[in-house]
Amino acid sequence: MTRDAPIWTPALKLIGVLAVAIGLQSTLGLWLAAGLVLWALLMHRPRFMKLLRRLRLLILVLFGVTLLMTPGAALLPEWGLYPTSEGMHLAITQLMRLLGMLASVTLLLDSTDQRALAAGTLALLQPLAGKSVWPERAVARLLLVFDYLESAPSPRNLQDVLALAGMEPNSPDVFEAELDQAQTIVLPDAALTQRDLLLGGSLLALSLLALILGQTT
Repeated sequence: MTRDAPIWTPALKLIGVLAVAIGLQSTLGLWLAAGLVLWALLMHRPRFMKLLRRLRLLILVLFGVTLLMTPGAALLPEWGLYPTSEGMHLAITQLMRLLGMLASVTLLLDSTDQRALAAGTLALLQPLAGKSVWPERAVARLLLVFDYLESAPSPRNLQDVLALAGMEPNSPDVFEAELDQAQTIVLPDAALTQRDLLLGGSLLALSLLALILGQTT
């Protein structure tokens, strides 16, 4: 890594997203979620709103289920048992966590291209693999998926989605042939540095400390 290399390497960004995911589980993480959402709206609004539109149904379903299925004191007694005040509190809390995580992913995608994401993923997987080559194949498949999604038509139905994922019975693996071809893909920053380990460990330690200090039920 050169002297002028950025502090936030792809691997460190991925560790940062993991640290955010841990920290969001605490009451202190709700303030983090609010800050991330505000920053995403101010600086990365187009991508954040695009991701939010894609996930809006899932978010609404999770909010409604939490609101209506959590037992407790009736918020509006004349309506019956539900919704409850506990359900309202938990639904809003979970909504903030989801939005905070969505904002974190938005910042990652807006600041990191596909090759950098692959390099960061490879850097994090290599220490777990030892001498095995499965991280290289996993990252190569990830890059092929990225390229395929850019050129392939949008899936028309659930069967197309399952076929793309390789889950459709008797569907061919569209990437296996390309994976078996001998080729070299150069990924810069595909290794963990001492600075990555130090800063990444500090981020994870802070997120765990926030989780311990601000545990929620």
